[in-house]
Amino acid sequence: MELQLTKEEKNKKFWLELKDLLAGAAFPVMLMLIFGASILSFCSAGEVPIRILVLVIGEIMLAVAYFVFGRQNGVVAMRKTLSQSKKREAFSDDLKSRLHTGEYAVWKGFVIPLISCVPFIIFQIIGAAAPNTVCEFLLKYCFGWAFYPLSFIEGVSGFVNLVWVVPLCCLHAGAYVLGAAQEKKRQSEISQAQDVKGKKKKK
Repeated sequence: MELQLTKEEKNKKFWLELKDLLAGAAFPVMLMLIFGASILSFCSAGEVPIRILVLVIGEIMLAVAYFVFGRQNGVVAMRKTLSQSKKREAFSDDLKSRLHTGEYAVWKGFVIPLISCVPFIIFQIIGAAAPNTVCEFLLKYCFGWAFYPLSFIEGVSGFVNLVWVVPLCCLHAGAYVLGAAQEKKRQSEISQAQDVKGKKKKK
């Protein structure tokens, strides 16, 4: 039976959860900016075949990075879930375990990468609604992963670039679920091995 939370505890839970989500999105944001400022920036000039090759390589590297961080976020979330669950079973006074903060939830697998895409979404909407050199520069050199794929097609609205957020979020979410499942299985195997070892000692 879940304990009822006070209004103060609910507020505390909200801010702790937000902090956890932002921490999970921090590295993907950094990677996005790094790839945009380095590899994908080469898509802005040169021969078309080279630009396409660079774009493909950059997109693959970004996808792999999001998969890796998605899986790691899932592993960390499941560890917290199992650890805090044990604390609750032991009637611990630990606040985070009581509030279930940082624990595994499928929706977090989608929200974390969505948070990392917020800067891109803002500049893309502004740039598409009111074209300007500042947004165009930032979209090219910071968020090239979404700006360049359709840049080779004339007349495509900038709003269409927002569609690239979907596969990125789905990729992270899939890796998040996978990482959590693998960690849960690993912890279960460790627990079973410890139980067997304990029984042998008793004999």
